[in-house]
Order: sequence, then C-alpha cells, then structure tokens
Amino acid sequence: MDFEQLRAFYTLAQTKNFTKAAEMLHLVQSTVTMRIKQLEEKVGKPLFIRDKRSVEITQAGLTLLPYAERILKLSHEALNEVASLQPYEDYLSIGSLNAIWTSTLEPILKEYHYRYPQIAISTKTGHSSDVIQYLLDNVIQIGIVYVPPSLPNFEVIPTWEDEVVLVSRPGCTYITAPKIDSRELRRLPLIHMSWGPPFNEWIRQTLPRNYVPKLTVDKAELAIDLIKEGLGVSLMTRSAVKADLAAGELIEIEISGNKPPKRSAYIVLPREKKNKPSVEKWLGLMKELGYST
Repeated sequence: MDFEQLRAFYTLAQTKNFTKAAEMLHLVQSTVTMRIKQLEEKVGKPLFIRDKRSVEITQAGLTLLPYAERILKLSHEALNEVASLQPYEDYLSIGSLNAIWTSTLEPILKEYHYRYPQIAISTKTGHSSDVIQYLLDNVIQIGIVYVPPSLPNFEVIPTWEDEVVLVSRPGCTYITAPKIDSRELRRLPLIHMSWGPPFNEWIRQTLPRNYVPKLTVDKAELAIDLIKEGLGVSLMTRSAVKADLAAGELIEIEISGNKPPKRSAYIVLPREKKNKPSVEKWLGLMKELGYST
C-alpha cells in the first residue's frame, strides 16, 4: 500500500472532514480526494460515506484503520532508527515495564551508555503485552517482562527472581511485631498491588474469598508514596523498595507460614538478533552484573 494514501486515509478518519485533512497534510483537497479514491480502488471497498455535510467511516474503513495506524507508526519508528545511527556505529532499542526500569534496568542502562558511547540507545515503556507487541512490530530488539510469551522464533530467558516482601513505614501502629503470619494480612490496611498470576493465586488462597482491599493501585511508585504517608502496608517486590529499606524510610515485616511466591523476570528477543553486537554487549553486561542471560 502507498504510504501517502494511508496517511490521507488515517488523517481523514481522524478529522472526518476533507478540508481539515488537507490542511493538516499541507495538500489541496483534490489531492486528498484522489488518494482516498485510489486506496478504495486498491482495497475494493468504500472506506468513507460522503455527503454534503459529513464524512463517516465505513466498516471496511474501521477494519483498515488500526493497520494503517500501525504501518504509519512503524514507518516513523524506522526512519527514527535509521537517523539515530548517525554518527553512531550501532543502535539498541529495549522495552520493559516502568517498575522494571525504575528498580532494575536504569543502572544497567547508565553503565551501558558510558561503556559504549558509539551505540545509540532508545527505550520503550509499557505493560508486558505492550512490550511483546513492540517486539513483534520490530520496534525494539530486547524486551524484559514479567509475563513470558510463547512465540515462535523468539528466545525467552529467565533472568532473575524478585522476592515479594511486606513493608510499612517505621513506627506504624498497624504492626507491632517484626514478624506476622500470612493469615493475619486480612486485618491490615493493605495497599494492594498485583504482581502477576502466581501472586494473585497466592492472594486468593491466603485471604478470605470475600476480601476486598480498601486501596488498589497499579503503580509501584504510588504504592510506596502511600505507604510512607501512613495509609497502609503493602506487598512489594524487594527491588522496588530496596533503596527505601536501605534509607530507613520503609521497614520490612517478615511473613511466616505461607510466603508469597517470587516474581520472575524474562528477557525476550528474536533469535536472529541475539548475535547482533549491540544486543550481545547488553546481554554481556547483564551477565557481568549477576543476571542470567
């Protein structure tokens, strides 16, 4: 498909107005009309319903729209990747979750940047599913996720395990002993974070069926801030609270009995890119720092 036709289609789908689409594309309206007509001839179906007052996208247009958006996005990413090679010898693109970047990958990224100044680096952040899609779309070369995919032609490498620990702020009145049985979690003001399927299953087994946390958050940094404010306690990965524990801003309460499962992280990459020099250097650095690669 022609990129300019797709760009005209995508812009018209957003504006639903030929005049506005032409202005955004810096074209005359007749050129936009011609490109839409050429694309409709290529797909064999009308993409828009036009009348004197409005433009509405058809079902065929709605089907094509996400693919057009992805193609245009990949085109933009590809041009950026090529441009980033100048004046560098190689490039590396990595995707991961915000929690992993903050707790684990940031110091590795800094060391890689200082050690290999001839390699340009770009990062992407999202949920595990987003990172896998970045890999499938060839937007990134390495993904580091908590949920391992089952994909042909991709290598999945368990790289580290992260312990889940119970933390509170010092001097909180909710817990007076340095140790607590897992069954007692039900009586605590728990700030709930989901740490993946094994953890969620452990929660279901440990807490009553009708238990509903008063506060549920989806970002580790927010949970930590709320703990420090005294709103409750939380089960956090050790890597997420390592610095706060060391600084004495949070304290760990040992869990006895049925302990929460560790959370595993995985490196995911296309097999054909494992021997790419920039990828080899990243994996080598992780191995040097004690991670499995």
